[in-house]
Amino acid sequence: MNNKQTISLVLCSLVFLLSVVGSVFCFAEITFVETKIIAHGIEFFKFFTVQSNVLAGITALIYIIFLVREQKTQKKIPIWVFILRFIATIDLIITFLVVALFLGFITDEGYLSMFVNANFLFHLAIPIINFASFVFYENAPKFKFSYTFWGITHLILYGIFYIIVVLLHYQNGTVPLEYDWYAFAQKGLVIAFVCAVVVWGLGYLVSFMLYKINNRKKQD
Repeated sequence: MNNKQTISLVLCSLVFLLSVVGSVFCFAEITFVETKIIAHGIEFFKFFTVQSNVLAGITALIYIIFLVREQKTQKKIPIWVFILRFIATIDLIITFLVVALFLGFITDEGYLSMFVNANFLFHLAIPIINFASFVFYENAPKFKFSYTFWGITHLILYGIFYIIVVLLHYQNGTVPLEYDWYAFAQKGLVIAFVCAVVVWGLGYLVSFMLYKINNRKKQD
């Protein structure tokens, strides 16, 4: 195992372990800084943040398993493993960007509240560690252009799910925040759809940039 593979093994192990720790903090409602509890138990899974971090943890574990297998049997890591890592990395970048550029400014508990307790892991630590692992240390093969669309599949599906929930609970021109947890529809359905398109567009931009970075690495 070369140095890059060893570092990727360590970083992916951290991603997996921290995703487990963060999930336990969420579901057990463990906090170190007092903040408002916005969900309970399994309800936390409605958040894209939680889904993306759990996905990152699972894909990191899968990568570790196949990396170890590669060292023992010389069988290459399957391309689908890297596609899953690609999707998870895009999800975490979007999570970080949406929190840092939007949600942090609209929360009534202050910007820094988005980076304490489990949120420190889910919004900052795991996205950074996962990005470093995938971009700098995981030896992904050259990607096809079509993978840029695969990269935003979870983001697209989540957006559709979110819009359906909003539409089902839209009454008298408003949507209760419990069904519009990112507040995208608080200014109306048109704004909600615009937000969805913007996030999807941002997701594809991130996907395309990661695709270019990965393929540039294979040329260097």
